[in-house]
Amino acid sequence: MDILSIVGFLAFGSLLLGAFLDGAHLAILIQPPAFLIVIPSTLLGVLGSMPAGKHPYIIKALKMVFSGSVVNPEKTKEELLEIATKARKEGILSLESTIDEIKDPLIKRGVNLLVLGMEEESIVSILEAELTKEEEELKIGVEYWKACAETSPTMGLTGAVFGLMHALTELNDPQKLADGISTAFVATVYGITTSYLIFGSWGRKSKLKLEMLVATGNMIIEGVRLIAKGENPRLIEERLSAYA
Repeated sequence: MDILSIVGFLAFGSLLLGAFLDGAHLAILIQPPAFLIVIPSTLLGVLGSMPAGKHPYIIKALKMVFSGSVVNPEKTKEELLEIATKARKEGILSLESTIDEIKDPLIKRGVNLLVLGMEEESIVSILEAELTKEEEELKIGVEYWKACAETSPTMGLTGAVFGLMHALTELNDPQKLADGISTAFVATVYGITTSYLIFGSWGRKSKLKLEMLVATGNMIIEGVRLIAKGENPRLIEERLSAYA
């Protein structure tokens, strides 16, 4: 669990505390009509712009936000060096016995290709294609949350317009007039806060973690390439140090 993703929700606590100290009644923020206008409308509206069948990547990107560690470059480097050492001492074919123990899918794929005896260029080409595919898929999820952050303030403004339209039809009833104005302002608050404190935060963090994943993937490809060339593990360590 990424504790900072949870701590981020404390921003709401700070927001509510500030409003309370300013004399606001927090119960007024509970407005189901404003919520429906802003949150579900944003999520569903942006979902409609996504390619069909790509919604699993939206969830996968969100999981990256809250996962403790998408990748661990230092640990990945150590694993690659262990594989390189074994290949250097016992030969490439000796790696076959360790394939089932490898958890990282890209490393496992690379070792499989090494054992099959493929050429260095072919191995690199295949691994780069698979990394690019994963990157492009996750970008769909990242872009979804970024788009939600861009859309929710507009939906908040839409809610404000609806609230004011309703209020203007109730000029003879002070209570209904007040309810309409309240919904208008609360919808605006929902739109702005969800944009900056939730959707925007998820979009930025998933983007950063995707970049980390791609960087580590490039390190794996470089490590596998050097193993295929039969390079000395010490040289491989020096080359991979640029990544981790």
